[in-house]
Amino acid sequence: MNFTESIRLAFGNLKSNRLRSFLTMLGIIIGISSVITITTIGNSLQKTIAATMRDLGGTNLIYASVDWIYPEFETDAEWEAWVPPEMTEDEKITYDRLMEFKKDFADTVSNVIITEDIGSVGSCTTDEGTAKVRLSGVTPGYLDYMKVDLVAGRDITEEDNRQMKATAVVSDLFVKYACGGKNPIGKQMAIQSEDGAVQKFYVVGVYHYDPVRMGNAGDNTPERDIPTQMMVPYTYAAMVNKAEGMDNDGIQYFQITAKEGTDPTQLSQDITAYFHEKYFAANNNFELYCYDMASELGTIDQVLNILTIAISVIAAISLIVGGVGVMNIMLVSVVERTREIGIRKAMGAKNKSIRRQFLTEAVVICLMGGVIGIAIGIVNGFVLAKVAAVILTQYEQEMGALITLSVSPSLMAIVISVVFSMLIGMIFGSYPAKRAAQMSPIDALRYE
Repeated sequence: MNFTESIRLAFGNLKSNRLRSFLTMLGIIIGISSVITITTIGNSLQKTIAATMRDLGGTNLIYASVDWIYPEFETDAEWEAWVPPEMTEDEKITYDRLMEFKKDFADTVSNVIITEDIGSVGSCTTDEGTAKVRLSGVTPGYLDYMKVDLVAGRDITEEDNRQMKATAVVSDLFVKYACGGKNPIGKQMAIQSEDGAVQKFYVVGVYHYDPVRMGNAGDNTPERDIPTQMMVPYTYAAMVNKAEGMDNDGIQYFQITAKEGTDPTQLSQDITAYFHEKYFAANNNFELYCYDMASELGTIDQVLNILTIAISVIAAISLIVGGVGVMNIMLVSVVERTREIGIRKAMGAKNKSIRRQFLTEAVVICLMGGVIGIAIGIVNGFVLAKVAAVILTQYEQEMGALITLSVSPSLMAIVISVVFSMLIGMIFGSYPAKRAAQMSPIDALRYE
């Protein structure tokens, strides 16, 4: 009897005992489907988080902040008595120093993003209408950082910042209500703050207003009353705030975008060392702290991998229970087919043929259970994804639109599950197959 004939007989025996065969497979199906469901969820979470982080700014984004170096306190009294040191002029991070840093890191740094708000909400009134705005000083690359599209004109440039030009990029919502939908490029707009101060800017660009990207999701304010961001050169905003006595301790927070092909984690370390050596080493009171999105994503992936593997191992224990069930049914099958075994041996069947037949049946049972389990696991993964999508839709105003949902079954888990289910069949089918092969043909023929 060849291998093909063994498979044919195996399927024939399974068809003749459909209910028993299905119940035998059930343990394998539950175990495999659980593992596939869990790995699909884990893999999908990883890809969803990665895609969302890319949409929110990319894994090449580095956040930098200046903070005190806190001494070690032995008692609460020492902590309460500690007076934070004041920052000297040599330690302050200024626009010029950041531009120098950008030049020194020209091979690895694409943009340095700095922002500074001017006052609170202002308004612009023209013959066409009125719109509310928030004045924000920005540097080139801010629109890319916010993932906002420029629909007309140009962005704020380095030249605008060097010369502290009174230029502005406004939203299409501003154009709709302050300009009556007419092209505002090149026109001067007067912005009046709540305290009555007036700032005048020439519009050089228009961006598409996205409430989710701009942080206004879930706001029930009527569209015409929404204060949209009017972007002006950072240096202009800093000049205005300095004139109003808001020169504090320089730039405390900024973002850096690394060039493609650059390792953000290594770049973060290099940036920290650069600022420490150049500005903070002398007094050792302050430090620049960097963290990058790539490291955050790597940490999340590591945690998810550990959780997925741990839960998958627990779920896989049911496969052992399923294997015991396969062995039990195969032993019953050997007893039921004792006379058949005796007849086949009497007709010249060798022990290895008998062993191969019963071993093939065990493998086929486990393999079929594994395939069904994989299909159920994949379906479960997609169903859970749909449920997650519905839940996110309920919260779309707050967060749903920022999440890029991705459902991705793990190909490696599927391959391993197929192989493992076959191994279960071989391991737990070996003893019944061996017992059938070693059966005496005379005793088998006498069995009733």
